Amino acid sequence: MSKKTDIAIIGAGIAGVSAAVYAKRSSLDFCLFESAGVGGQLLFMETIDNYIGVGLGIQGSELALRLSQTLSDLEINVLNEEITRIEKKEKGVILHTGEDSYQAAGLIVATGASFRKLEVEGERALSGKGVSYCAVCDGFFFKNKNVAVVGGGNTALEEALYLSEIAGSVTLIHRRDKLRALDYLQRKVFEKKNINVLFNTVVNKVQGDNLLESLALKNTQTDQESIFDCQGLFVAIGVEPNTSLFKSFLTLDEGGFIVTDESMK
Repeated sequence: MSKKTDIAIIGAGIAGVSAAVYAKRSSLDFCLFESAGVGGQLLFMETIDNYIGVGLGIQGSELALRLSQTLSDLEINVLNEEITRIEKKEKGVILHTGEDSYQAAGLIVATGASFRKLEVEGERALSGKGVSYCAVCDGFFFKNKNVAVVGGGNTALEEALYLSEIAGSVTLIHRRDKLRALDYLQRKVFEKKNINVLFNTVVNKVQGDNLLESLALKNTQTDQESIFDCQGLFVAIGVEPNTSLFKSFLTLDEGGFIVTDESMK
C-alpha cells in the first residue's frame, strides 16, 4: 500500500525532531521515521555539557526523553519502520519499508551516524559478549573487572573516565604516540590511578570462546605482539554516517557524508 505525504523525515534525533516540529508548525503533511529510539546517539551518551539552554551535565537519556515529550505535546507520531530502499523520482521520492511504501515530494535526511568498528577477527562474534560501543549502556556489567578502551579522542577518554568509576582497571589503547582529546580530558585521565594508557598499539584480534577473554595487540613501532587479558572491550574510534540508502542518487564525499549546498540541500 502506497501512502502520499509532503515530506518524509528519516531519523528522530535532534535534527529529525527539529525538522518535524517546524513541519508541524507549517501545517505540512509529513512522516517521521525512526526504526530505533527517539534521540539517536543521545541514548548512548552519559552526559552532555555543551547543548545551549539545557544546562551543564544533562544525561543523554534525559535529553532524549525531552525530545519524545516534545513530539507527544505536538501530537507528532513516529513511524517505527525501517526504510529499506529509496527510489528517486522526477518529483520526489518513494520510500520502501518492510510493510508499506511512502511517496514524498520532499525528503529530509537526519539519519545520523553509527559507531565505527575495528573490523578485526572476533569483534563481531563477541559483540555484546564483552565487546561494546557504549560505556554508559554496558559499563554496569563490568564492575571491578579489567576493561580496555580503544581510541584517543574525546569520546574514548570520556568512556575511560566513566568506566574508571566502575571497573577495577581501565586500559586505554591508542594507535598513535599522542592523544587527540581536549587537554582537560587528558589531565583527568592521567590523574586517574586505575587508568593506564598504551600508546602506539592496535588491536589485531578479539579472543574468547563465548565471552571476551583477551586481545591480541601489536606495537605499531616495533611490531611486537602481545596478549592482553580483559573481560571488556569498549570501541570508541568515531562514527560513520548512515548514508548507504542515499548513495545511488546523492553525492557523497570520501567519508560517506552527503554533499550539500549552503542551505543544506
